Amino acid sequence: MDANSIGAPPRDVLDHLRRTVEEDWALARRRSWGEAGWLEAASALGDGIARVVGADPGEIVVTDSTTINLFKAVVGALNLRPKRTRIVSEAANFPTDLYATQSAIDLLGEGHALVLAADGHDSDDDLCALIDSNTAVVVLSLVDYRTSRRRNLARINAAAYAAGALTVWDLSHGAGAVPIDLNGDRTDFAVSCTYKYLCGGPGAPAFFFAAARHNDALDLGLKGWLGHADQFAFELGHRPAAGARRALIGTPPVLSTIGLQAAMAVWAGVDVSAAAQKHEALSSLMLDLTDQELGPFGVSVASPRHYAERGGHIALRHPGGNALVEALADADVICSFRTPDSIRFGFSPLTTRYVDIWDAVARLRDVLKNETWREDRFAGRSSI
Repeated sequence: MDANSIGAPPRDVLDHLRRTVEEDWALARRRSWGEAGWLEAASALGDGIARVVGADPGEIVVTDSTTINLFKAVVGALNLRPKRTRIVSEAANFPTDLYATQSAIDLLGEGHALVLAADGHDSDDDLCALIDSNTAVVVLSLVDYRTSRRRNLARINAAAYAAGALTVWDLSHGAGAVPIDLNGDRTDFAVSCTYKYLCGGPGAPAFFFAAARHNDALDLGLKGWLGHADQFAFELGHRPAAGARRALIGTPPVLSTIGLQAAMAVWAGVDVSAAAQKHEALSSLMLDLTDQELGPFGVSVASPRHYAERGGHIALRHPGGNALVEALADADVICSFRTPDSIRFGFSPLTTRYVDIWDAVARLRDVLKNETWREDRFAGRSSI
């Protein structure tokens, strides 16, 4: 029950890895950059992800980590709005997003200021009220990593557009689970990991989205040979590649990309709207069973009740938080804990069955009823 942390491996991922190592790497060697599509994987995989999140071909590349991509997106947005100095985000954002944003501010040294909505005072209305004529960029996570609260992407994008500001979204806790329409909702930039609901595997590279309307003027700050218009010209000066490909910097991590290739082969045959509908049903079942079975044991729901307002996981609250997660792991239910008292259950529309929800809730109820979680062996924290 931790698709919000790491998705399940595709059934044939070992075949993909074995073929890459035993044939492409061992036999073809450098020819595999072309023959096996290693160099083109960033764009090919990006196009596959594009259909999942409402982007067009050429607007997404797979590269680097979420944090690095967010840094590049913030720099790119600030370069597109050179006369503005405010960057709007929220204190409840995932910490690495704030670290990367502040790093961009520090590096550019242009007098930018990071303006944060206070935790607890950060509704969509609150955030829209912070966007003004001096706002360069709004940097937000679509889904709160703790509570699974989902932002209204279209509404905040519209507020930014009306003020002449740009948006950078972190989709990590939503992509592959909830409906996302980047172009339909006029998103400027977006980043996300691929190892959660997209099932790319540990170490899989993240993805970077830049709306095509920004292609001609896009300057992401960091430049490398892979993002050059002619990678093998080896010119002294940098000529940026078209569109999102200029977000490519250095040599791609091929082996870390193979799991994502296997996963996107699965996604190619998936009806994205049907997957979103299944995710909603799984998520709603978890809420119903929590109310029915766990309420008497002091468990409450931290996530929004309306599906349009929540992301990929359901967050429950209980004072025993971490110990409960450890006791559940002992009962073969894998979920995750976030301070101070959030127990997170993540559901993948590709791999989670309805019976899994029933079984997980039943085992959690047993752990609570028998007070197993109070045992000393569950007092420490061994899970991430």
